[in-house]
Amino acid sequence: MKSSITDSPRNVSVGEKDNFKIDPFEKGLTKFIQHSNTPITIALQGEWGSGKTSLMNSLRENLCQSTESKFYDIWLNTWEYALMKDAESTLIDIIIKLIQRVSEIAGIGSSKKEKLVSGIKKIGLSALRISGAFHSIGGKMADELENSTNGSDATIGEIRDELESIIENFINQDSKNGFIFFIDDLDRIDPPVAVKLLEILKNIFTLKKCVFILAIDYDVVIKGLEPKFGKLSDTNEREFRSFFDKIIQVPFSMPVSSYKVDEFLKESLLSIDYINKDQSKNIDLITKFSEISNLSVGKNPRALKRLMNSLSLINCINSAKENSIDNNQLNEDLEFLVNFALVSIQIAYPPVYRLLSKYPGFTNWNENTALELNLKTLDKISIEKLNQSVEFDEDWEKILFRLCEVDHYLKKRALSVSRLLNMLKMLIENQEEEIEDIIGGVISLSSVTNLEAFDKEVIDYHVSSFLKNIRGRLIPKLKCFFPNNQNEIKQIGKRVQVNFKFSLLNNVTFRMSSWPKDGKVNLYLFTNIEYGKDIGDFKEDLKNNNLLDEFASTEYEYQTEMKEKSPFLVHDLFDIGTWKYKKIIYSYINFHSDLVLPKPEDFYTSETIDVIANHILLTNKYRSKILKLIDKRNIK
Repeated sequence: MKSSITDSPRNVSVGEKDNFKIDPFEKGLTKFIQHSNTPITIALQGEWGSGKTSLMNSLRENLCQSTESKFYDIWLNTWEYALMKDAESTLIDIIIKLIQRVSEIAGIGSSKKEKLVSGIKKIGLSALRISGAFHSIGGKMADELENSTNGSDATIGEIRDELESIIENFINQDSKNGFIFFIDDLDRIDPPVAVKLLEILKNIFTLKKCVFILAIDYDVVIKGLEPKFGKLSDTNEREFRSFFDKIIQVPFSMPVSSYKVDEFLKESLLSIDYINKDQSKNIDLITKFSEISNLSVGKNPRALKRLMNSLSLINCINSAKENSIDNNQLNEDLEFLVNFALVSIQIAYPPVYRLLSKYPGFTNWNENTALELNLKTLDKISIEKLNQSVEFDEDWEKILFRLCEVDHYLKKRALSVSRLLNMLKMLIENQEEEIEDIIGGVISLSSVTNLEAFDKEVIDYHVSSFLKNIRGRLIPKLKCFFPNNQNEIKQIGKRVQVNFKFSLLNNVTFRMSSWPKDGKVNLYLFTNIEYGKDIGDFKEDLKNNNLLDEFASTEYEYQTEMKEKSPFLVHDLFDIGTWKYKKIIYSYINFHSDLVLPKPEDFYTSETIDVIANHILLTNKYRSKILKLIDKRNIK
């Protein structure tokens, strides 16, 4: 077992495996380079962490370091030369280093080497003049560069001829085919500097018997050219592409979509002890892990490794906590899948993770949720379009869509987010527990790797134990109120995880849950009544049944008495909830209320238990009144 997965690029020389099965691409590119005419420049394109350096390592091993290799290699990490330096110094240092490495390999004599050292300065000065950067240096550094050239005025042709002569004379005395320059991490330096470097390489190092392999993303080139061409648009896109095409003869896009992640996930999850050997043989389980990662972090190797390390850290921390695991365990495979999905969402979609942390029952997201998030409302045309989409036809999915609309990255990934949550929904619906119970029960495990975990003060308590403590005190208290109906007052279900459900008289169901709020503890109480099916507008339906005034009067009485007799915060009864099932929309009148106290122990006192019990009785009283109103509507 290892507690982490290293993020170091793959090192073929020590036998590291091809985790993502890109061997055909690697061999094909190797063969292409072996038989290429020179000069040639190849760009390995891909986002940060997509495996460009790993592929360059493999090419270097196959082409330059094996026993029958035909090329000398020069490796340069541009990031190292850009640290704590201005753009001009970075460019000069990079060019000097490339020439120094050529001279070392070519074994130039001392006298010629001294001449070349002077030439290096000359090359640096000329390169800056070519790029237009020299005039912005000024000061002592500019004077030193001018003096180092001894009054000579080097031209690009002279610089190129000198280098080409050194390389060709050396190669002619050897059995090698030439030099391969590996230029790494261009996408980590300032984009305008990266673009200037590309121009200099094009003007100076376009040499026979030389292959340049650059690790760069096209997006970096776009950003680097914005000072010259402006923001990329349909009208100037050709100018951006033309510049890239002049510099790069062969673009090679990293084959991320072809990466085979199943085997990597299986071996990584096994190595960090997240799954056991039996689970690693469960093809269906491993496939689900792969589907979840594809819908969240994708196939980017760096993102996948970060996911593995987050999962391992969570395991280590939670296993070190005493009594941190509740006695009531979920189905193991389901628990591992849900936790895997939540950590994936935390890494890939932080706003969605934040919302799940607060409201884990995502299928109950409604207009209240949208109001709290200050989400923009949808017009009728947008709603009609979403209703025709499988991914966004339900009410909670529309809330998700509106959340994604306000985030540039989420907007592009909205379909993936919806499919991921729907996948979780399907997995959980096969269990006895509700979505809110399972998501809420597992999500607390992943909070330790949340980047925003320490932004606000958070009280640390075990929700399941907290609710069980209240249950042990509340049920006996409620039974005292109904001595002749004690059998009806009981817990519903076998487990208390993030919800405690119980029945009052006549099978009336209440649900209690809890979460931290502003450094305190929030106790949430909920019960509801089904109002009807496909009713349309709630107030309009009340009005059509001549019940609007009576409902408003009961709502006013409810709010008034609650303020006088209960410290709970109660919510508006006009704010109804809906649930769509088999194209039928069910409407519910919801009784929401919250009690916030400083710490868990404050809820265990006899005084607070009395407050909670009396509030439940008051809620049930008005629940009965509203139920009578609904009965009138049904009669009509």
